[in-house]
Amino acid sequence: MIISSSQQKHANKLLENISADLDISESYFDKAVARYQSIGDWLSRKESSLLDFNPKVYPQGSLCLGTVIKPLSNADDYDLDIVIELDLSKKHVTQKRLKELIGVEIIGYAKAHNMNHLPKNGKRCWAVEYAEGANFHMDILPSIPDATGFRMLLEAKQMQSCHEDFAISITDKEWPNYNTISQDWPQSNPKGYAAWFKERTELARHIAVYAESRGISIDEVPEFRVKTPLQRAVQLLKRHRDLVFQKNGDFKPISIIITTLSALAYKGESDVLAALSNITSQMGRFIVFDGHRYSIKNPVNPLEDFADRWSAADAEHFFKWLKQAQKFFGSLLEFADDERSRVFLAESLGMPSKRVAFSHGSENSKITCPPNRTIQNQPRAWRR
Repeated sequence: MIISSSQQKHANKLLENISADLDISESYFDKAVARYQSIGDWLSRKESSLLDFNPKVYPQGSLCLGTVIKPLSNADDYDLDIVIELDLSKKHVTQKRLKELIGVEIIGYAKAHNMNHLPKNGKRCWAVEYAEGANFHMDILPSIPDATGFRMLLEAKQMQSCHEDFAISITDKEWPNYNTISQDWPQSNPKGYAAWFKERTELARHIAVYAESRGISIDEVPEFRVKTPLQRAVQLLKRHRDLVFQKNGDFKPISIIITTLSALAYKGESDVLAALSNITSQMGRFIVFDGHRYSIKNPVNPLEDFADRWSAADAEHFFKWLKQAQKFFGSLLEFADDERSRVFLAESLGMPSKRVAFSHGSENSKITCPPNRTIQNQPRAWRR
């Protein structure tokens, strides 16, 4: 089948329109930022029991990666995952004690803000539930900075990584040394991952182009309003996954796997259609199989395997979904430049077709960025 340039352009515009409609709204984005900044203000108040430990609060995962999507249903909540980092040492505190220290303040925060439910002490995080209708729940991960310990661990195992300066140690109730002083803690690096992903997506270049096209400085561009082909592709793949696994959630691939494999496969394609075509055809190459089990290593922490919970059935469902995604997004080119493709794409991705107009991706959808809209400590769901 011969595909004309107009068909390609049309299909790409549709994909941009749909992914734009999948974005978190500005009001919800502002609400999410206000949520975690409020936690930071609480921990930094004069009466805080953590004030001497210089608490730092920042989101991790899709909110700061620019790949968050609206829930399938209005009854579902947005996940807001944040990190609380304290200037403490593994020589002086256990994982359990760190979690308790932060828990005291988080519980105090919930009481002071008259929340209906007290925070829950989960496996790794404190879970904060907001009132019904708030459309948010927050997982708070206690941590301490540990770049030195991370480097030493990598050297001992003769491994290499990148962005080690951002490495942290975190809490885990199931860790053998959870309640004892030990250098052996679980490791994580959400800021490092965010930095790596932004490099892969070439975000800095897109921000510069965005600023130049609007006659403003780079500093005036709110990062969360600039979407690259890689970010759009990840959003569309996540929505397609949500629909495919809507009735079979046990085998639903976690977002960090889709995001990581997409970023590894991305080759700087200039539009969403080209990015999706390449990603869906190449992302499977970055899954390692040693004859017994599958592995997808964290690009900024080779000690972490995102597929560590995969069974043979998980892998089978993933590759089956990947073939479906490749066929689905490739089928857009079969439509002529007419209404059918708009309706097909919108409804196939669980969205009312009337909300997705052809002009949505043109001048009508260009956002005029207010100056100085920035987010502090931008580098969320880690493994969701």
